Amino acid sequence: MSIENIVKKIEEEAAAAAAEILRAAGTRAASIREEGERDGAKLREELEGRARAKASDEERRLVVGEELELRKASLERKREILGEVYAEARKRIEHLPPDEYLKLVAAFILKSAISGREEIVVPVAQRSMFSGAFVESLNRARGAGAAFTVADTPGEFAWGVVLREGQRRVDLTLEVIFRQLTERVESAAAGVLFPD
Repeated sequence: MSIENIVKKIEEEAAAAAAEILRAAGTRAASIREEGERDGAKLREELEGRARAKASDEERRLVVGEELELRKASLERKREILGEVYAEARKRIEHLPPDEYLKLVAAFILKSAISGREEIVVPVAQRSMFSGAFVESLNRARGAGAAFTVADTPGEFAWGVVLREGQRRVDLTLEVIFRQLTERVESAAAGVLFPD
């Protein structure tokens, strides 16, 4: 199977997992939205009743202020839900079985390597996973001229790798990958979870 097909398969599996998470989060968000709408309707009725009873400018300002607070609370809850979705996705990635983890990391390395002679900085806790066989398979997959090596000094991160060659570094740690992914998909995820 070619590297492009492996990377494509991994990307498709990641997209399917993300879609499943978003669907579950969407259901949860709908429930929370309904609860918020009920609470909002109750609060709105109460505030409108006060405003009608007193019919004063001060009461009208109170209604506007309370609605603003309600919107702020709703926005904060939406942010919390997005945070929970991202945390769940990250947790799933962090707990991949070793073989899936190595396939994913290998795909990232092969996709991101420039020369094929990069030194691979690995997490200290996972150093044994990045054996000679892993490096040989990378070199075979990359083809002629590939000479990946595992760095003697491990990195101070928990997941992923850093590719290093001379002054150039390519950070493929979970922290960086997730930050980039979040920036890329946040507005789309929010649109799916909160269509209003």
